[in-house]
Amino acid sequence: MGAKVESPEAPTTPSQLLNYLPTYRVLVCLRCRYAIQPGAIARHLKEIHYLPRATRRTFVAWASEFELAQPQDVVLPDESQFPVPFLSIQEGLACRFERCGYLCATSKRMKQHWRCTHQIPTSDESTLSTPVPLQTFFRGNALRYFTNPSLLVVSSASPSEYSVDEVSHDGRSSTTGTTPATSTTYLESRLLPLDQCSSVLVTNQGLLDHYRHSTYKSLSNSPETDRAFGEVVLGLTSRFDFLRQGVMACAALHLASIDPANRTYYVFQSLRHQDQAIPAFRQAILHVDRDNCEAVLAFAFFLVICSLNSDTEDPRLFLSDDPDQHLHWINILRNGCSMLCPFWDELTAGPLAPFAALWEDDLGVGGPPADTPEDPLLGALLAMVVAENPARELAEEHDAYRAAADQLAAAGAFLQRRGPAASVWDALNAWPMRVAPAYLTLLKQDRPGALLLLAYYAILLRPTRGEWFLAGRVERLIDEIARRLEGTSCSAQLWELFLAIRREYFPEEALRCQ
Repeated sequence: MGAKVESPEAPTTPSQLLNYLPTYRVLVCLRCRYAIQPGAIARHLKEIHYLPRATRRTFVAWASEFELAQPQDVVLPDESQFPVPFLSIQEGLACRFERCGYLCATSKRMKQHWRCTHQIPTSDESTLSTPVPLQTFFRGNALRYFTNPSLLVVSSASPSEYSVDEVSHDGRSSTTGTTPATSTTYLESRLLPLDQCSSVLVTNQGLLDHYRHSTYKSLSNSPETDRAFGEVVLGLTSRFDFLRQGVMACAALHLASIDPANRTYYVFQSLRHQDQAIPAFRQAILHVDRDNCEAVLAFAFFLVICSLNSDTEDPRLFLSDDPDQHLHWINILRNGCSMLCPFWDELTAGPLAPFAALWEDDLGVGGPPADTPEDPLLGALLAMVVAENPARELAEEHDAYRAAADQLAAAGAFLQRRGPAASVWDALNAWPMRVAPAYLTLLKQDRPGALLLLAYYAILLRPTRGEWFLAGRVERLIDEIARRLEGTSCSAQLWELFLAIRREYFPEEALRCQ
């Protein structure tokens, strides 16, 4: 084996990966979208981003120049400061009981809070909780959710009694209320006519303006893609309506992610624009030429975002109960990109060259086959999957598993080589765009081996969880894999291996399911 090849796009200066927020005295990882605890910077750079020792020393020395607050000393933002830049935003819930500032990410946690704190055995979450956007500076044992204070319930109590500053590290309020607030809240605004919700964007131009001023920045991962997602794409929308519809669909989803009170409305708007875009895009990929090839390439990115995010009530990514819709977005994406092959040289030399580079054909990695991979977990997984059904008539199925595992090994090596520069586009290009139809067929049939390999891919997706259009999706994918494995003839050995993966790489999900 030769020397390890470092990605030319890997960060060479600390500011490419880290950003100091003086208002809060925290150091935010721009790729992970959360703050790093003062004593964990070196470990984060090593274990999460695989930076070499010399680079880590430089970054740690740079970070030591800043005054960093301990998690318990960080002052949470007020109304004018939310959301905090560079931190991920996820959908959450706020308890509506008086003098209770409890925040959490799931209805299960909220119901547990009601039972333990307010002595309510069961309740309808829609009446006793309010949907709110959540952020947290830190993860793990320093997790502490906060939201915009103006979105919290206003009751007869003093405003200070609702301050999110009262929320402890586990999200529990230090003050317990006894009755739910009955005054009009942000939740009720969802039921008002649109003309009474002045903050709702109801026009196409409003969505395009939001994309121009906000959304495109959240999709880019470099100065080069900044221009592509912004100026270049917006210029193409005036000529190609399917791309214009895709941009508006994406902007609506972005608004849904940062405005939970109007989330249903924005998701509906996104679906409406997607319904208008997809038929025209299908026609475009049947007649790709020099005139529309850039628009087709650009739309591929919006197709991915909308497909991964639009079905927000059932966000299972690569799994579906609808046989007609199974992985339709991957098939459309593959077909669209294959039609671009005759024009690839022009695309790589044009204004959308940064987009073309993200779908590179050769990952530039090699290595041992999956039967003897450098990753012992993948090797053990494949060996167990093949041993599960050693019958000779299943040789083709075993070949499909081996090929998918080989591609997973290459994807893991590619993403590790990319390091902090790796994006969600790299993660999608590295495996879903390459895996053979034979594996996808097995996955569609809920074969335990296919589901286990998908669980391994979920591990590779972990660094992308900070993206707004993937918030909570990877964890829910793991939950869905667990549900399907329980419904199959999965052996005890395979089930234990899956549980080990969940405990090791998704500990919060493992605890939640106990």
